[in-house]
Amino acid sequence: ERRAAEARAEQDRAREAAAEAGETLDDAVGSRIVTRMAGTRPSARLLRRARRGEIGGLILFADNVRSLDGVRFAVARLQRAARDGGHAPLLVMVDQEGGLVKRLGSLPPTRSALAMGDRSNRTTIARREGRDTARALRRLGIAVDLAPVVDVPSSRRSFLGTRAFGTSVSRVRATGCAFADGIVAGGGVPTLKHFPGLGRAGANTDDVAVRITASRASIEAGLAPYERCGRDAERLVMVSSAVYPALGGKAPAVLEARTYRLLRDDVGSEAITISDDLQTPALDGQRDVEVRAARAGLELLLFAGTEAGSERGYRRLRAAARRKRLPRAGLLAAATRIDALRRSAAAPPR
Repeated sequence: ERRAAEARAEQDRAREAAAEAGETLDDAVGSRIVTRMAGTRPSARLLRRARRGEIGGLILFADNVRSLDGVRFAVARLQRAARDGGHAPLLVMVDQEGGLVKRLGSLPPTRSALAMGDRSNRTTIARREGRDTARALRRLGIAVDLAPVVDVPSSRRSFLGTRAFGTSVSRVRATGCAFADGIVAGGGVPTLKHFPGLGRAGANTDDVAVRITASRASIEAGLAPYERCGRDAERLVMVSSAVYPALGGKAPAVLEARTYRLLRDDVGSEAITISDDLQTPALDGQRDVEVRAARAGLELLLFAGTEAGSERGYRRLRAAARRKRLPRAGLLAAATRIDALRRSAAAPPR
């Protein structure tokens, strides 16, 4: 009850701050959209969207990279467009886990998650790798690392492979959190993923719809990393697109309000939530995805497939907000939290 009262008080403060700042519904919707970029330079259309406040973040992939200087230039152009429109800096992010998932191949981490977790001095190594990664990304204007993966695989035959720090909760918690803490030490924003866990998934939600049949007790045991290092409001938690029947869900977790209650009430996390890709095959057949996710409690909506997909997502959310299908108070509260992170993430590292 005390936590619930504190949460309500925090939402009230966020609403008041948003009102004082003159946040419009369109601005609030835009702050929640994370888009991919086509090619190695932002198009005139994407620059206009940044200037109008229709995007709050950008995700980069290997096909956006011709050179590190090119990445730095592209990011700077988009940030200038957002600034010219009077908006907070964009949250620029990349999957830089190490090993097989590393969009900027010449930058840290130098080891995969599994290689970090297998060492006797694993926490020292992971923290150093996280710090070095954040520092390297910051030099390009990238604040958010979409890492670490803190899923706990049931065996090493899991599809996660070397992306996982190990197969025990204690090892994943210690090593994954050390990596996350290192990112913070390097001036970046870590992202714990994929809540509430893909350790027992039979396939990747990037490829197919996934139903996880693990028991509730098993799923809850895997939440330990979020309890250890996922509580801070200046970190992100990525929400899974799998279905978890044991948690009472019939739809993918990202669309279920109970997922966010589990994160807030049971784990006690204040981290900002971000979806896994909303254009994934795992969500094929689901209707009104953007609005349902936002209504359930999701804050940042990630469109990793196409720029056009993020543009459609923005229009759908804006229409829902104008028709009052999305409560104004919730929109403004989420936007206030996101904009605070956008500003703090852009500040020089302490």
